[in-house]
Amino acid sequence: MVPCDISMSNLSAALQDVNLLYLDGYSHEMALSVGKQADLMKIPILVDAEPERTKTELEHLLDLSSYIVCSGKFPEKWTSISCIPSALLEILVQYPRARFVIATLGENGCMMLERIEDDSGIDAVDIGNVAESLRLKVHKDDNLPTCVSSKFMRLSGRGHGTIHGRLLIGTAEKIPAPELVDTTGCGDAFIGAVLYGLCTEMAPEKMLPFACQVVKQCSIC
Repeated sequence: MVPCDISMSNLSAALQDVNLLYLDGYSHEMALSVGKQADLMKIPILVDAEPERTKTELEHLLDLSSYIVCSGKFPEKWTSISCIPSALLEILVQYPRARFVIATLGENGCMMLERIEDDSGIDAVDIGNVAESLRLKVHKDDNLPTCVSSKFMRLSGRGHGTIHGRLLIGTAEKIPAPELVDTTGCGDAFIGAVLYGLCTEMAPEKMLPFACQVVKQCSIC
């Protein structure tokens, strides 16, 4: 579809009972048209920021995003910052309407940076150091996916901005090679689980392990 294929009145009617919109940058002109209408209707938007999409396809969608999910390759490609925690922070600085950004990290689980509105003047803490301290808290012997979280604090990175928020690391279940069937669609399965988590108002500490568990089932089916 292209924007002229549907009238604004029909688009508004189609979005009338929508509580959450998911966009991935494909058919980006139509996606942007739908996203703008959803934004006018105060519908939150989750954007799947795939590294294969161009800046033209993604930039304006990210401007509208309430939530961003991406693969581990995307943060560095988008920000030119090789440290994933710092790159995630830079993404939230660039897109101040986004409430969180999640990077999927394959067998290493995922990393999430969540923003809260806070104007406290406390000194900023380097997000890379926060990530290292969280990795030390991860119980490597845990068989099921888990999640560790920092406190809410003012965070700085390798860019020029800071945000007030917290960093979370979700672990993935280790799957023995003989049980691994196919990883095709695992990213979509993860995003589907995040969408479900948002719709059911899951706390991030529950949502990340849930999403990693869904991915595990997708990999062995």
